[in-house]
Amino acid sequence: MTTTTFIKNYASACLAETARAHHDWLRRLDAAVCIPHLYGLTGTRMVLERIDGEQPGPTDLPIVAASLGHLHTTAHTRHLHAGRLDQPFQATPTLTLIDFVSPRIAALPQTLAISELPVALYKDSNIRNFILTDHKVAIIDFDELTLAPFGYDLAKLVVSAAMTHGPLSNELIEHTLNSYNSETASITDAYCDMRRFQTYTDIHHRLTVSYLDRHGYTHAWPDVRPWGRTLVS
Repeated sequence: MTTTTFIKNYASACLAETARAHHDWLRRLDAAVCIPHLYGLTGTRMVLERIDGEQPGPTDLPIVAASLGHLHTTAHTRHLHAGRLDQPFQATPTLTLIDFVSPRIAALPQTLAISELPVALYKDSNIRNFILTDHKVAIIDFDELTLAPFGYDLAKLVVSAAMTHGPLSNELIEHTLNSYNSETASITDAYCDMRRFQTYTDIHHRLTVSYLDRHGYTHAWPDVRPWGRTLVS
């Protein structure tokens, strides 16, 4: 790694401060993922360590999934076991994590029962928000952080990878999900089966379809998902 810095600009000082709070909370988890050092925050400018490495591609999904599963397990064990998916969670005296339901209510299937599921988090696991280093998976974006069920953030990783790179095989998706579930096995009821995972991917489709042909999304999710074009009702 190098000590070269990366500057990220935000539209407001409030958004920058929120990202800083997310960064600090994730870093204190010490969850075996690489979190870049924050050199400073001034107004709307966040100065972060630039991490050497490469952005993951489709074949790297199981590696990223394992790191994500470990992060979610650590967050649940240390903090989020006391949370509920339908209520905000006071992570620190200065950081409240938004609940899962409120910002997604229009996209959630009526059949999805999540109120009693164990709580993990959503960190916007767009495949572009990770860097593969020599030793760890690094997280490089801290704009969004909410509560979420186990498996939901992984679904964002898979959907963003397919919308960016094209179709993913059933075998790769199953391997990716298994890698994640192996890391979350110590949490009761955290296991995300394929049916639930498919539901989560379709929620992400509903929330990201407007970004098609922007931000590197060149493939529509219904065209590239291996289990067909029909959305989960």
